[in-house]
Amino acid sequence: MAQVDSENSISMPADTTRRRFLTVAAAASVASVGTLAIAAMPAAVPYSTACPVDPAFALIAEKLAADAAHGEAIDEQDEAESVHEYGSAIVDEAQQRCCDAYKVVNKADWRLATTPPTTLAGVAAVLRFANAIEDGGMEWPATDTIGPEGWHYQLRATMASAIEAIVRQAGA
Repeated sequence: MAQVDSENSISMPADTTRRRFLTVAAAASVASVGTLAIAAMPAAVPYSTACPVDPAFALIAEKLAADAAHGEAIDEQDEAESVHEYGSAIVDEAQQRCCDAYKVVNKADWRLATTPPTTLAGVAAVLRFANAIEDGGMEWPATDTIGPEGWHYQLRATMASAIEAIVRQAGA
């Protein structure tokens, strides 16, 4: 239950589930970057032209949804394994759903790493989101792969290309 402290701030009890962490971390990251981007806009620039649609924010939301669905599939698999015999049809189906959900997460991870944001706010949001995931103890795919095939390498290359494109476009 939410508590109000002496400074009229609302605090929530700690929830250490990975779904809760991902939701809170990403929402805070996206909200803070979006707020900073809007605050930095010149007053004469209309909101609609200063903040074009950036795929980064949709990809972050996609990643969060995929992680939440995967977390639910893990919970369902754990429940099935605790109630039913290993190797039963119910456990096998739960394991398959979990595996399928993981594949969706993996695809979302790679789309996030390889789709260039179109705004600096989008670049910042993706980088902060990637750190928030790792700060929460989660991993990205192929994190032990070094070089161009690795997720982190792809992320850095994509963000660098996005920044270069944004700078070129601003200079045009």
